[in-house]
Amino acid sequence: MHQGVIAVPAETAVHEAIALMQQHRIHAVVVVDGPGYLAGIVSQTDCLRAWSEGSAYEQVMRDPVSDIMTQSVVTCMPGMEIDRAIRLLNRNRIHRLVVVEERNDGRFWPVGILSMTDIVRAIESGDISAAAIHGAAAAT
Repeated sequence: MHQGVIAVPAETAVHEAIALMQQHRIHAVVVVDGPGYLAGIVSQTDCLRAWSEGSAYEQVMRDPVSDIMTQSVVTCMPGMEIDRAIRLLNRNRIHRLVVVEERNDGRFWPVGILSMTDIVRAIESGDISAAAIHGAAAAT
């Protein structure tokens, strides 16, 4: 996973979030509330959806990311087995999991991102065994 999270507050304008994605060459940013807890995720797909639903491009770009973000984020904990993470990605047809830690108040703090690209790189480098991949594929 990528440790550390590129995140924006919920009130950040869409154009600022897109600029951050371009700057870091990523496809999504985590959205956090005031204290920094997970509020959602905004991806390039969310932006395209907002524009395609008939909203004016200029207006969407000025709107806060909270207006277009995905609120029901699929997450995992840092210690999750890789085959289970792969099943989550496949079952939900998503490209990334937000890695979170639960805090004392029961809320979730984003600590990383696990993307399909991370998994492919780990397979390529030999860090993930073929058995883990086959196990996840068989269970999906």
